Amino acid sequence: MANGLTTVTGRSIQEGLYPHPTEISAEPLFYREQYLRKFSASIREEIDWTEKIGDRRFIAAKLREAASADSLVSGKRIYVWDKEDVDFVYQELVTKYKPYVEECKESRVQPSIDGVWRIDGFANENLRRDLIKAAATLEDDPQKKWHPESNQQLLDLIHPSWWPIIYNRSKNINGEIIKPPVVVNHGSSWDDKYTYSEKFCWLPSEFEISSDGKTRIMSYINNLALLEQTKTFYPILEDIFSKFVPLFNHVLADLRREIYDLARVQGLRRREQNKHTETVLEDAYTNTLEKLFTQFERGEKLTADLTDEVREPQSILKSVVTSNPFGKQVRISNRAKLTGSTWEPPTQSLLQYVKLQGTTVNVIVKMATIVLTPEKPQWGGGPWHIEALRNERIIATGIYYYDQKNITASSLGFRRAHDRIRLRRDEEAEISRMHNTNIKEGGPIAQEIGSIATKVTNIIVI
Repeated sequence: MANGLTTVTGRSIQEGLYPHPTEISAEPLFYREQYLRKFSASIREEIDWTEKIGDRRFIAAKLREAASADSLVSGKRIYVWDKEDVDFVYQELVTKYKPYVEECKESRVQPSIDGVWRIDGFANENLRRDLIKAAATLEDDPQKKWHPESNQQLLDLIHPSWWPIIYNRSKNINGEIIKPPVVVNHGSSWDDKYTYSEKFCWLPSEFEISSDGKTRIMSYINNLALLEQTKTFYPILEDIFSKFVPLFNHVLADLRREIYDLARVQGLRRREQNKHTETVLEDAYTNTLEKLFTQFERGEKLTADLTDEVREPQSILKSVVTSNPFGKQVRISNRAKLTGSTWEPPTQSLLQYVKLQGTTVNVIVKMATIVLTPEKPQWGGGPWHIEALRNERIIATGIYYYDQKNITASSLGFRRAHDRIRLRRDEEAEISRMHNTNIKEGGPIAQEIGSIATKVTNIIVI
């Protein structure tokens, strides 16, 4: 079906299922792209960031912080930030992100890391208090349902795994036994036994969304069976889900335009890589970096360039064997170049194409609380996971952090599958440095791609 819509790589958007996490993978991100994304996302988590970026001193201070903190997962430091990086990340913030966030001022929708959208500060305080009060009725259940392997710290209040559909046993509304699904591979390279269950399936609820975005729950929510629970929770959950609808629309738009294929950076050919790798004196490196940030802060043309200004005579570099009379050295290595591609907001035509308004959607409801005590004062975080399997085919997840008390800052981390890289054993260390991840022949193929702060009253959709 021709619709005139295209992906970030220019292909025509096709009808069909939305992609599932086990069905898509991409090239691993280069370290250069990682630190550009990380810096941009950190700026956009600042309160009133669209106003703050007008102050170059603010951005310059953040650049200095980033340059001093950036390092590989291995702990090794390598050269980061040149004049192209500074100009690119600033222009992307000013000309792409800022105008769209200001355009969405009424809905307060804004992008986080690629593919993740959020609203800072849930507007309806009365609704939040109603939810806290309702949650207390579940927390007071004497038969507490602690999440497995959580050291009795993660308390499940509503969870679909308690009473799921059991294939070949559960019956549908017509009294027919529910059979396991016919496995259809839509591009997954994973073994089906890891992506499908032949035994269980979560039971979704039907949420009807009106043309103006209001939600009405049309069927039973699994684990909220009592009449009193229905009266208490359903109106609250309907109002909360309505707040999520604009965020879901943006995430669905990102899935359709395949935002996960957006590459701001691409690798250099090996011959070019060798030209961009050298060892320099640390003092020259830091002085040139400071000159670059000062030029930016003053609004001057960016001319300070590490690769031009910190080179030392070959005689100096060659003389360094076991001792170095000239000072500490650092290795600068830039194995990737900017592609010219940048983040673009979803078009209104695409948002109209994917919008949930006027549809009925299948929703899985979860609710949980993390309990810290003097005996167990720390929460180490949950394991890496995707939401459910391909039986349920969950394509987007909305999270509302409705209450936090007496805790330090926390965050939600993300990673994604990447294509397998064929390499020799002696290439593992170098390729891992290029992509800032642990890449081994036959090893895991997931790369961490960022995190988002989990602030009270924030709502997030991924």
